[in-house]
Amino acid sequence: MVNRLIYFLLLAFITVDTVYSYRQHASAPLDGDIAESVLPGDNFKPLFSSPMGFTAIANDVHYPNPNRFFMHWPFQVYMMQMPIYLQRFMDPISSVYTAAALAKTFIQLSLVFLLAMAITGTYNVLCLKFMLAAALLTPLFQTDGFRGLMGIIDPSITYTFSYALPCLFMLIYFLPFIFRYYHNKPIAPNAILYPVLIALSVIVCLSGPLNPGIVLVFALIAFSTAFLHRFNLSEKKGIATKFIAAFQDLPRFYWWYFTPVSLLALYSLYLGQYNEHNQIWSISLSELYARLPTGIFHLLSEKIAYPVLLISIAINVIIIKKLNIVGGNKVISVLKWIGLFALIYILLLPLGGYRPYRPLVLRYDTIMPITLGLFFVFGGSTLAILNHLKGKKQLLYLPIVFAVVLIYSFADQAKLDKNACEQLALQTIAESPESMVVLNSSCSVLSWFTITDPSKSEQNARLIKAWRITDSKKLYYSKE
Repeated sequence: MVNRLIYFLLLAFITVDTVYSYRQHASAPLDGDIAESVLPGDNFKPLFSSPMGFTAIANDVHYPNPNRFFMHWPFQVYMMQMPIYLQRFMDPISSVYTAAALAKTFIQLSLVFLLAMAITGTYNVLCLKFMLAAALLTPLFQTDGFRGLMGIIDPSITYTFSYALPCLFMLIYFLPFIFRYYHNKPIAPNAILYPVLIALSVIVCLSGPLNPGIVLVFALIAFSTAFLHRFNLSEKKGIATKFIAAFQDLPRFYWWYFTPVSLLALYSLYLGQYNEHNQIWSISLSELYARLPTGIFHLLSEKIAYPVLLISIAINVIIIKKLNIVGGNKVISVLKWIGLFALIYILLLPLGGYRPYRPLVLRYDTIMPITLGLFFVFGGSTLAILNHLKGKKQLLYLPIVFAVVLIYSFADQAKLDKNACEQLALQTIAESPESMVVLNSSCSVLSWFTITDPSKSEQNARLIKAWRITDSKKLYYSKE
């Protein structure tokens, strides 16, 4: 009876937090890349006609994101079709913001549940352990508050599909591996699983900009760990003999699981050379590496977002070691590998090139896999301690957990009318009889900046018409 009450209290907490997150997502303005992505111009045609990027290689041509078809295609289809469908129930302007908010909320909740599965080793959402893990993770997903430092769901719907959705694909792909080696639940290859993993590996490697690097670093660490575990220095054999023996002793599971996705990741990195966006901005590699320390300092010192997470993990590690909690020791082992992953990953980030919107290389979106890894460690270590402690000891530990949850919950507050000006501007455009509408506001409308030149609204005007907000194409601009 008590467990059932706790379960429903946790479910209520997750529901309330998710509903509030939805309201936050629904209040976000539309970003400046949405029109180009939803109504792609001629420069995007090679991407959609050649999902695998063969056109770029065969014809030696550069075009936007040739290795990210599975990021652009679902975004383009969803943000074109979903608002039209929702207009059965609401006005055209509301349908656009609702569609974006629903997608963000779905991706957020999916990531929470996938991480909870990874932590608990169960798919059963009715399990108390699963719901507790999900409740621990939920406040860490900052929609506002600390979002600029540890955010997963971006205010921009375009960037949510560019970073969070590919991470969702990644978690789905690696979940069988986590179940096998973290929870000792073997999953053998079969006629169904293997083709599914092959298809999923294509989606993983040809979606977000981070995924190929994540795959290769993850595979490198997994193979290296398995190899070193089998390489016995004490054996009286030659180094070459021991090397070959250790190599041959690697689990067969590793080969069929990692080989296809790693080869596709290498192909994706190669294909990325044909991305025309990489030719726009150029800063020397040495300068990018010189900026890394500043980026790390910024993440750790700007707000208490990362310090609270790291300190809470450190406290958990101390408790686990002192009490020798078996389940917790597994989490500590994972933390070591996440630390190694973070080091290699950060050192590789400058190779991805420069973007003006992340001048310090490190930003909440580029470090998303590290952040999700730390979420896993926090949730897993906290759950292990709560399962181990009983009575008064558990009561002494609970305030620490509540404090962390409250810090992130109260930090994630924001105004819920951020797009009010943009919605009013869209309403003005919709109601105007003119083919060129002058806006009295200075807010951005489907743009990163205030549009003062009506010709700059051409693509946006086409999208607004496609969404049925207007009956004809109407250019617009704001007075300076």
